[in-house]
Amino acid sequence: MASHQGSKRQLDASAMAGQLGLADKIVDTKALENSIALCAKNKVVLPTFAQLADPSKIEANYAQGVDKNAPDARNLFRVHWYNNMRGERVSVPDHVVLPSSLTGVASPIIVMFGDRFPMITAHKVLAAYSCLAPRIITGQFDPSRHRAVWPSTGNYARGGVAISRIMGSRGVAVLPAGMSQERFDWLDKWVSDPSDVVRTPGTESNVKEIYDACNEMELDPKNFIFNQFCEFGNHVGHYEVTGRALSSVFEHVNKSNGGRLRLAAFTSATGSAGTI
Repeated sequence: MASHQGSKRQLDASAMAGQLGLADKIVDTKALENSIALCAKNKVVLPTFAQLADPSKIEANYAQGVDKNAPDARNLFRVHWYNNMRGERVSVPDHVVLPSSLTGVASPIIVMFGDRFPMITAHKVLAAYSCLAPRIITGQFDPSRHRAVWPSTGNYARGGVAISRIMGSRGVAVLPAGMSQERFDWLDKWVSDPSDVVRTPGTESNVKEIYDACNEMELDPKNFIFNQFCEFGNHVGHYEVTGRALSSVFEHVNKSNGGRLRLAAFTSATGSAGTI
């Protein structure tokens, strides 16, 4: 009985690290060494979640003069909510307060913008970084031999391809063929090979077909599937980075209202597999 329980604990730990990405130690030293060498070659420095949650910890002019939509490693330090449309850092995330005269609701409604992020102008680039970075630093993902496969209906896949390219690995987008042409035009410019854009049947609601394709791709050990629905890094990134950004906005608005406001509700239409 004791042996059976020990085996079960071991399987649970394996699932935590393998399926959920919750490894608490280096899984493959050689893979980590390959990542370090590739990052050094490409002059890539990985920002910490603490830095992305509080960009004041990042050198003020670190990405100065860098096109916010370019595949430049310095743009990793813009993968946070504290940007304006030009990619310049702001002290409070961009937002608007909708008055009751517009909404018909007595309480003011705060709307925080998710299009201030670099490269893809969508917050999903944060989700992608949050999933890939932990896998790299624990030696689970080896950019010298793995292809990073990003299944989604569009923006998470674009974010994954952007982060993969910057880190020097091959990124693959898997998305429905019926999604907007704008997304495919962007992907065509960012992928290293046209075959790295995998079109599955359907449109926005055809999620099953996306993962059917991923199940086939996973048979090749060189393909590493970053499933946003089970990568715990997705949750951690939003908890640490997005959560604090939302808090910063509320505190700012509350202060401007004499501290009289009480946070009553939160709603989100930004997806991220339910993590927000």
